[in-house]
Amino acid sequence: MFLKSILLINLIHLITCWPTFQFYSKSNPNNHVVISPQNLTSFGFSHNKETKFLVHGFGDNGKVTRLLKAKDQYLIGFDYNVIVVDWEKGAAAPNYFAASSNVVITGQKIADFIRDSNIDVSKVHCIGHSLGAHVCGFAGKSRKLKRISGLDPAGPFFGGKPSNERLDKSDADFVDNIHTDSWYGIQEAIGHQDFYPNGGSSQYGCNPLDGIWGKRSFDDFADIHKISVRLDPRLDPIDLVACNHMRVPLYFAESINSNCRFRSTPCANYDDFKAGRCSCNSSLGCAPMGHHANPIFPNGKYYLDTNRSDPYCIQ
Repeated sequence: MFLKSILLINLIHLITCWPTFQFYSKSNPNNHVVISPQNLTSFGFSHNKETKFLVHGFGDNGKVTRLLKAKDQYLIGFDYNVIVVDWEKGAAAPNYFAASSNVVITGQKIADFIRDSNIDVSKVHCIGHSLGAHVCGFAGKSRKLKRISGLDPAGPFFGGKPSNERLDKSDADFVDNIHTDSWYGIQEAIGHQDFYPNGGSSQYGCNPLDGIWGKRSFDDFADIHKISVRLDPRLDPIDLVACNHMRVPLYFAESINSNCRFRSTPCANYDDFKAGRCSCNSSLGCAPMGHHANPIFPNGKYYLDTNRSDPYCIQ
């Protein structure tokens, strides 16, 4: 049975037409080109630059993902290769079970792309939201990366699993995670540094919506949209059921160019942090969360508070 499963995964890997690799650069920040190992240099990809892979999550795609905000910030402030990994067909709603299974295939295809493109793994940073965080993990299991940033790594089907079945700190030289939702996100500390803004289970500005949709569901998106329009036409419908989970790409994007570094304190838990029982490193100071997370800080759990709305970072 195990051999049959391996053969099936390999067969699916061969026949899938996803993901696509959508390339952005400093000279072309808005209109992506789809690249392959055969054509990437002709579109301006540089092997001398750091490469950022941005991987969306369940029910999302490369055209609307909130990770595009991080793409924009990277190309405003830096000169990186930025590749949005669009695995829309593999991540399609409403079948979360299938999408969660497809993270292995997608991760392997990223690893294959890196290998076939002769990209130096010491220059690769994979940033994944939700299921996309585990995609980065499986890419790293095949070809260990320089860095992985897990943005609220998906919890259902991954929480409590062994390290070979989810994102793990062994998948990159440095793995930093931001946890924001106890329902959709994994709560375990699975990286070198794990950050828990506002405690990691719910986010300021999201809680007033919790009671509106009593039972969170992946279905009935049309009804959710109707409710959101009644509340506020400007409200993203997904914020009704996943506001906490969808907040994290905004934190990460803000962290890239902001002078405010989301200063975080090492602590055993949020209660101790709120009670003032924990303090930052006497020589290094407080650890930054997001883009500027740094392995010079000790491994462990870090806590911080944020503002309720943009800008989220507290000076």
